[in-house]
Amino acid sequence: MEKARLLSEMKRCYREWNSLLATLTSEELFLPGGAGAWSVKDVIAHLTAWLELAFSDISAAREGREPMLCFDTMSEEELEELNQRFHRERQGQTLEEVLTNFHTTWRRLYDEAMALDERLLQETAQLVLNWQARPLGELIYGEACEHLVDHTNALRAWLSARRGNAAEA
Repeated sequence: MEKARLLSEMKRCYREWNSLLATLTSEELFLPGGAGAWSVKDVIAHLTAWLELAFSDISAAREGREPMLCFDTMSEEELEELNQRFHRERQGQTLEEVLTNFHTTWRRLYDEAMALDERLLQETAQLVLNWQARPLGELIYGEACEHLVDHTNALRAWLSARRGNAAEA
């Protein structure tokens, strides 16, 4: 993926997520249901944790090290365990802390992606074997866009069902 497209897509996904968050009431941010038993606040903290991992992957790629995690090789159980660990680690954060951490981490990831050499984003030859022959740009896109879009769509569906049901009551 070319850098210009990656950066454009990152901005688009971030903008869509933030636009959706802006429609939420204070109460809705704390209600479970946006992702199973997790509240919207929990989902934001979850996304931040994965953005931090993407940021770590950039450092690893620059230094010729393996990524922290090989997401593609993780079992569903390992992935769920990791997500639960992230949840436990961030559960005590206030909403303000969660939002600040999310926006700060996203901005850092965007700035790092912007500073990356185009070749490092697109080629896999420089990366060690455990990158599953995926360019770094695709890995960044996966966390900064695809993951965000997945949760945007899930949250949108939850809100639609919730508000539709509330309107009928």
